[in-house]
Amino acid sequence: MSMRHCISALRVLRTQIPLKTAQNPQNNLLQRFYSSKPPVIGIVDYDVVKKLPSEPQKLLIDVREPDELKETGQIPASINIPLGVVSQELSASEQLFKSKYGRDKPKPDTEIIFHCKIGKRSLKAAEAAAALGFRNLKNYEGSWLDWAEREGLPK
Repeated sequence: MSMRHCISALRVLRTQIPLKTAQNPQNNLLQRFYSSKPPVIGIVDYDVVKKLPSEPQKLLIDVREPDELKETGQIPASINIPLGVVSQELSASEQLFKSKYGRDKPKPDTEIIFHCKIGKRSLKAAEAAAALGFRNLKNYEGSWLDWAEREGLPK
């Protein structure tokens, strides 16, 4: 098959198959065909997170809703950016980010650690950050429940 035929086949295929990632991954043939390998999202534990107040070059983001933080508290050194606005906030200007969070906006290679209550929303946040081009992403899998248990705090 010539290159011209391949291109024509792809054009026809593109018009027949909608690009829907969340609803049906099998329909996402073209995106998978053209996309590169997704970045690896690392996993951190309590010991790593416990040291973060002395490591200001790293950023700990709590993706829970503000009401959840009022009920339980917050891990020291973390900033709160709810999951629903993570992409928007990480795309904001450097000035706006700093004025809202009191921290420099992370660079693409800044180590960013996400956490939530149990580690599922934080993984989604890390995936969203990866889609924006951030490369040094981690998930605190135990998240708040692990932190609270080890620190003797309410869950």
